[in-house]
Amino acid sequence: MAAPTNDGLPMFKQLKTKLTFAYGSLLGLILISIAMAVYVSVENTAKTKIADEMEAASAVYAKLWSLKSEQLKHSTGALARDSGFREAAASHDVATLASALESTSRRVSVDISGLITVDGKLILAGSAEEREAPVEIWKALTRDGSERGIIEIGGVPHQVVSEPVRTPGLIGWVLFGSALDAAMMKELEGLSSIPLTAKVVMEDDLSNGHGTEKDVVVRDTRIGGFGELTDAHLILSYPIVAAMAPFRTTLFAVIVVTVCGVVALLVCSWFISRSVTRPISTLDNATRALADGRRMPINVSSTDEIGRLAASFSKMADEIELREENILRLSLTDTETELPNRRALQQKLDDICGQGHANVYAAVISPARFARIMAVIGQNASNRLMATLGKRIADLCQVQGIGRLGSDLLGLIITADNDSDAFRRLQDIVRTVSDSIEIDGEKVDIQLDAGFAPFAADERLGSIDRAVIALQQGRGRHVDLFQFDAEAYGDPSGTLSLMSEMIDGLKDGSIYMTYQPKVDLRRQTIGSVEALLRWKHPVRGFVSPEEFVRTAEETGHIRPLSEWVLKQVRADRQSFVVAGFDIKMAVNLSGRLLTDSDFLDWSIATIRDETSRYCFEVTETAVIDDPELALANIERLCDAGIEISIDDYGSGLSSLSYLKQIPAHELTIDKSFVIPLAAGSSDALLIKSMRMRDPRLKKSMEILFCFPKSLFLWRSLSILMFCIMHKNNKYI
Repeated sequence: MAAPTNDGLPMFKQLKTKLTFAYGSLLGLILISIAMAVYVSVENTAKTKIADEMEAASAVYAKLWSLKSEQLKHSTGALARDSGFREAAASHDVATLASALESTSRRVSVDISGLITVDGKLILAGSAEEREAPVEIWKALTRDGSERGIIEIGGVPHQVVSEPVRTPGLIGWVLFGSALDAAMMKELEGLSSIPLTAKVVMEDDLSNGHGTEKDVVVRDTRIGGFGELTDAHLILSYPIVAAMAPFRTTLFAVIVVTVCGVVALLVCSWFISRSVTRPISTLDNATRALADGRRMPINVSSTDEIGRLAASFSKMADEIELREENILRLSLTDTETELPNRRALQQKLDDICGQGHANVYAAVISPARFARIMAVIGQNASNRLMATLGKRIADLCQVQGIGRLGSDLLGLIITADNDSDAFRRLQDIVRTVSDSIEIDGEKVDIQLDAGFAPFAADERLGSIDRAVIALQQGRGRHVDLFQFDAEAYGDPSGTLSLMSEMIDGLKDGSIYMTYQPKVDLRRQTIGSVEALLRWKHPVRGFVSPEEFVRTAEETGHIRPLSEWVLKQVRADRQSFVVAGFDIKMAVNLSGRLLTDSDFLDWSIATIRDETSRYCFEVTETAVIDDPELALANIERLCDAGIEISIDDYGSGLSSLSYLKQIPAHELTIDKSFVIPLAAGSSDALLIKSMRMRDPRLKKSMEILFCFPKSLFLWRSLSILMFCIMHKNNKYI
């Protein structure tokens, strides 16, 4: 009987017990590790044994070459000391020298023999001809008188020994050499206890990759070259496969045991996986289904950890389902009022329209003066007020859906036969729910405003958005119920594109400057011009300055536009000066920039050398909006030498108290005062009384009149005069 454990499960029913048996098959891994260790050990042992044998063979070869070198040295010494040979060398008897060299080489069994004279001539054994000695060998002999070393002759390394010939002065050197060819290597290989391979490779060939092989044990012994000639290497090699041959039986047995162990491992793992992985696969499938939003039954009846995991998973799935339902509910609910939110209202609107209902309308209802109400009763009470109002609306049968769109906005969906019917129904709804609401024991009277718009799937703005805009349009007209007016709303997106096109127009020349002369009728002279901005759009045609300048002010593009204007006016003034006309330039200054100190600093710096030839025209409303900062900046402009003109005086809420504080040089009367003068209106008296003195500048202020362009023949005359004067032909 299985012994129970602390967690109440029998030991042999626990997952860890099954995994213990499963991982017991790691014996296969152990066997593989042992096999690899045995193979590596055998290979290292074989390599060590071969290295020892090669070291012994190398020592034997070195000893044999030393004996061979001594033998060659003795033979060359005997020949060099032979009196007959020296006499022949002294008399330069080539035939006698060649004969003596040949007989000696046959006697001592050398492969090459010869005499190199001090003047670089070579006499070989058995050859009656004298030839030039190899330069490298001759230089080695003359430099250090080398006695022995390796020389490559005819592509074969030779062991060479030299001996000087003296009578008594140095005549030359006798050289005897023995070839280290394949036959010689075979003799050396036969002296080793193992069938290794021996060869002598020159160092140049070794550096080029010759003399080394893969999968072999190699021993490399350096052999000195003759003098400063290239050294050679004795390469002893033995293949690893041959070294491993004695161990093949052992390695084969280890491989067989390892393969059998691995097979046993696979069989054992397959049987165990049937009982372990099947429920895990079931849980995996259930998890994937849950991730896709589906529920999948889990049929796991085991009582081990997997069974407990399956039960926990089922409980978790139930909790996730409840949590998702709650999240979905919250995503469609305004948490402050428990009313449906905008998303829920939009879904309801889409569902109603998707069911084929015709003449569906979105409407928005909002309490008037809500900010004042919230300031009095507080945020929480205001939320309860909106919740009560929303419940009243939702209880009405003619309302198809409701949702809170904002702190003071309730959206609803209604159906009607036409716009007039929708207006009447919404009017009835507003009248029905407009009763006072009791909050915390106190009654709050509410007055409701509403806006509505018909559903239209192809509109850029949704129906709910258009209903909100209709509410704002109605409040702007002081109307408590208003239908969305598309014409009044216009195309706000066109404003953004207009500004983008304006930036392009500044670059491509479609926006340009024209100049209107200011004529002094008393003196019949043109003392200054007013800079006027014009835009000839390639698609829209002529764009009114009032339209795009106002839009630039609203979108924040007025500063870059004004900077461009001032730069262009300055450049044009230079052209006027070059043409002989020192004209004063009047430039309109936006009220938005009159309080921008950085822009004014830039403007003063831009025209610093000629500020007295510029006049900035500002409107009276620009001063009234922020008088303290505006007046301070006007003082700065005047101190810099720039004249100030108050433009369109009388078009707004004119204030003489502000006007008398402005150090202005000109006052332009708006055309709304001037036009009625012809009819003899009372405005004439106002105009006559407007001549005044600046209390600080102590000089008269020029009063100009802004006439409509269709009046007065003098305007055409002044334009003609200016165009004749201006050689660059800039027109109004």
